[in-house]
Amino acid sequence: MKRNLALLAAAAVAAAFVVPMFASDPTLDRIAQALAFAGPAAAAAIASAAGRPLLSAAALAALAGYVSGALALRGVPVPLSVLTGTAAGAATGAGTAVLLQRLDAPAFVLATLLMTIAGGALVQALPGITGAQAGLGPLPGVSVPLSAQRTAVFTPLGDFHVLLAIATLGTAAAVALLHGRVGREWRAVGSDRVRAATTHVNPLLAEVSVLAIAGALAALSGAVGAHVARVATGQGFALDVAALPLLAALAAAREPLAAAIVAVATGVLGTVLLPAAGWRGPPDAMSLAIGILALATLLTLLPSPARRGAEPAYAIDRARPWPLDSLRLEGGALELAPMQVRAPNNDVLLDAPQVTVAAGSVVGIVGPNGSGKTTLLGEIERLWRRGRLHVETNSGRAAVVALLPQEGGGFATCSVLETLLLAARHRNARDALSVADTWLQRLNLQAHAHALCAELSAAQRRTLDLARAVLAEPQVLLCDEPLAGLDDDQRAACVALLKAASNAGLTVVVAEHDREAVSDIASSVVELQRADTHLVPAVSASQVTR
Repeated sequence: MKRNLALLAAAAVAAAFVVPMFASDPTLDRIAQALAFAGPAAAAAIASAAGRPLLSAAALAALAGYVSGALALRGVPVPLSVLTGTAAGAATGAGTAVLLQRLDAPAFVLATLLMTIAGGALVQALPGITGAQAGLGPLPGVSVPLSAQRTAVFTPLGDFHVLLAIATLGTAAAVALLHGRVGREWRAVGSDRVRAATTHVNPLLAEVSVLAIAGALAALSGAVGAHVARVATGQGFALDVAALPLLAALAAAREPLAAAIVAVATGVLGTVLLPAAGWRGPPDAMSLAIGILALATLLTLLPSPARRGAEPAYAIDRARPWPLDSLRLEGGALELAPMQVRAPNNDVLLDAPQVTVAAGSVVGIVGPNGSGKTTLLGEIERLWRRGRLHVETNSGRAAVVALLPQEGGGFATCSVLETLLLAARHRNARDALSVADTWLQRLNLQAHAHALCAELSAAQRRTLDLARAVLAEPQVLLCDEPLAGLDDDQRAACVALLKAASNAGLTVVVAEHDREAVSDIASSVVELQRADTHLVPAVSASQVTR
């Protein structure tokens, strides 16, 4: 990150001196307008990394231009009007997160597209509704009040430098945030909302914060850009321009710095290079540039040819003790009332009797495929999340029920070290790093500390995910087939971790096909059949087989 920020600063300083040497004043204004695309692109990049692919970043920039322009026309100093427009963009971003919190990523894209279309329709309707103009202007240029009688107004060279500074600082802020502590939380939520929630991360708070900051980044560029152009227009609501920031973010793999560069390059191509080359259209030069960007984005999103080959071997010491001494593991007792779960066609998926789970115990759930093991764990977690399941602890602490899903492992867009740091985020930074380093060594993943979880083997992801869940210190841990796909040593190591965590006080409910492993660690077993359950002692594997 530091290297990227240093390169960004060097490039900005170089551009500040070199570009004015070769560009006339009109060209400088057009390049400045292209620089205004950096903020929305960086905004779309951080929002996409958090699982909120924003198709209204350009619209937020246009909204800020209208707000700032309207205030400036009423005598409000330009710096104050720009700050107000920026605040409007931040508030709209935060409101979007709250309003659309229940939507998945594809639905979120569609919803923000509809918001952009609605904003464009409103802008077009302004003249008929209010008697105002669809475009506000002429606006006062970028200026700074010096006294009651004197105001410093920027020239085209000054406009270029102001927008270059804003693009640089905004992009640098987006990079620093995305790869800092708060960025880890954003990327964790974007990777897996459920896992993030069980790692002491509040998904809604993360989404509100990232979209508020994204709205502010886009709005600041849009507000200043409107004063540079001397007019606030609805261009940001046009579908091709609205798509530009998100296309740049996707083409740049959701990296704010690369996204900003791609967006500015597209703007320069559409406003400077193509017109200079004599392009007259149709389509117009800017639409053609965005079309080229769309094609490039499509090419980057196409799946690369699968690489064949054996999965790298992953060795883990099955006998070495697990570092649980520094963890505060306190189990919770829960009593599950009889429950029945039905499919949409009314078929019974689960018909469970009352089940009691003692604090610090391990309860196994076994049964054939389709018997409802995953459904039962999901219902337990759902009931707790909705406040309909009481978990009793000896200390009286608010209990956390964490679900370890069988799919995936870790957070795909976070590194191994970041995943462990997220699990330990309830500690201070120094302790969290110390604990994470200890677990990296125990997992034999120190060589992969900075690799993304998506780059690990299936066995590495699964063992890392189990360690992450324990490190988060829940009171009840629900494990859905934690041993699937592991070799003998890996399975033995994970079984040893579950047993050690239970001995340290953690309550564990584990669903598994491996009856022998379950009988080894569980004090009781729930054996599921189709819409039928039985609770029996786990003395031997034979006793859990009907």
